[in-house]
Amino acid sequence: MIDFTSITPHLDPVNLAKTSQLNQLQEEKIAKSASEFEALLMGIIFQGLRKTVEPSGLLGTNQNERSTYEYLLDQAILQQAVAGGHTWGLAARLEESWKMLQLKTINEEGAFE
Repeated sequence: MIDFTSITPHLDPVNLAKTSQLNQLQEEKIAKSASEFEALLMGIIFQGLRKTVEPSGLLGTNQNERSTYEYLLDQAILQQAVAGGHTWGLAARLEESWKMLQLKTINEEGAFE
């Protein structure tokens, strides 16, 4: 018989009960940090990908102007992707991991009292 709690720990009733120990503010901070980290990573990857493409001249020949426009374009794309939930799913995994780490810290601190 397959133990589904090991495959999907977020569905484990014990973990669900522990998650309620985190207050709303902590959960919001964790979610925001995870989303921002994923967007930052996506931005770095976009910059790396842009370096592999030969400039077409469509945006002009000035390197500074083109890089500024490309940066702003990438930021707009990333903001829309994160806001619409069209990301790689890294933020959700980080959020779950960070919540479990936070709960572990809370439980360990409570054990010493």
